[in-house]
This record gives sequence, C-alpha cells and structure tokens, in this order.
Amino acid sequence: MSAPPLSRPGPRPVVAFFISLACSAVLLSLLLVTDRRVLQLNRARSEVKQLDGQIVDARRENERLKAEIESARRHELPAEKAAREELNLVSPGDVVLLYPEGTLAPPKPTPAPALKR
Repeated sequence: MSAPPLSRPGPRPVVAFFISLACSAVLLSLLLVTDRRVLQLNRARSEVKQLDGQIVDARRENERLKAEIESARRHELPAEKAAREELNLVSPGDVVLLYPEGTLAPPKPTPAPALKR
C-alpha cells in the first residue's frame, strides 16, 4: 500500500488579510511621515525665498543710505541743492555774482512759424 500524496493546505484568507493589513499600515505610516516632511521642506523653501528677497531689499536700502551719507559728507544735500538751484537761495557767507541777461549764453533764436499749404 502506498501512502496518500501530501496535499497542500488551501489558501488562508484570514492570514492573507492580516498580512495585507499590516503591510498597508506600514506603507501608510511611511507615506504620512514623509509627506509631513515634504510639507515642512516646502514651507522652509518658501521662507528662504522670502528672506532672500528681504536681504536684497535691505542691501539696496544700505547702498542708498551709503550714497546719501557720502553726499552729505561732500555737502551735497538734496534740500540745499534744490534751494540753491530752483529757489535761487544762498547760504550766509556765499559770494553772489550777478551777470546781465544774455552775457553768458547767446540768445536762442525763435523758430519761424511753418506755413500751411
């Protein structure tokens, strides 16, 4: 007499379900952890861009202020320049030279009116 052939046990759906559930839980937790890090990374990148913009603005402001300081050291203040050139004001102790009209520059010729045809 021969021994009956060994039969393979049938699939166990309950075991397969729990194995699948465990794998899914592990993958989902990894996804959530990395997704949170990706969000943090995106926030950090946007913050870096914003701060870079602020740095550029601050550097421009520094250059403008340095130019104003240098101008003030050379006594080229914008208010004083406007007062001298536009309002014809002078500082105490300045020597004022008055020239008669037309002696410094030749008079400009007036253009002749164009004839209509």
